Amino acid sequence: MSENWKGDWFTSANPAIVGQLTTYDETEEGFSFLIEVSNDDPTPKSEGSSDLIVSSKSINGYANKDGSVAVSEKEDNGCVLTFQMGAQGIEVKESVECADSELTVDFNHTFSPTETFVIDKQFLESIKEGKFTPDGYGIGTSIVALTQVLGKPDAHIQRNEALYYIYSHTGYGTTAGENTVGLLTVIQPEKLTPDDIEELFGEPEQEGLNELEGLYFYYYIIDNEYELYFEFLPEEKTLLRFHLREFKLM
Repeated sequence: MSENWKGDWFTSANPAIVGQLTTYDETEEGFSFLIEVSNDDPTPKSEGSSDLIVSSKSINGYANKDGSVAVSEKEDNGCVLTFQMGAQGIEVKESVECADSELTVDFNHTFSPTETFVIDKQFLESIKEGKFTPDGYGIGTSIVALTQVLGKPDAHIQRNEALYYIYSHTGYGTTAGENTVGLLTVIQPEKLTPDDIEELFGEPEQEGLNELEGLYFYYYIIDNEYELYFEFLPEEKTLLRFHLREFKLM
């Protein structure tokens, strides 16, 4: 049976280590993954150098599952990652071949899911105003204002054409060249089913399988102002994430 590794997982540590692990295309045998870790505290490029760099490293690969453990296929340099699913999230261990003496980061961290977002009556009213909570930040918010108030994001995610600033369970997305929030995404919602969503919102305007990502979706138009997309894991029939954006006439 699937261990349900699929999703977005995050880590942070002092002084300025941030990272994300995205797992996808999970089957009974394994899953694909992208892991990225960076140190946002610039460090000297070399001993005695005045040039500062931000250390970062990433690997995109495939891991074979064996119960609560998964092991990545060996990279060309011999690097292997071991993933251990536990109560706190996914603990990652890298082999010695993965190490890079010039970098101040490694993959040896525990990546955890974010706090669960609960859909309630306040949410149902807030989406009519282009946001997820009454006191939240909505579509049209300046990215500069967002970061000034909320501080440094927990992580960044580049997905399709949008760059997301991640704070807890919410991603604030902006497309290239834009400086305001154009898309809101919840990446860790409560595990509702399509029936639960229909009970809250009625029958969707559209539904079907997104063949590009392999997810089942429900699509709603909110007061002719916003578009709301719910994406479900097709086998488990549980909510994986959802998005809100301005309604645009085709």
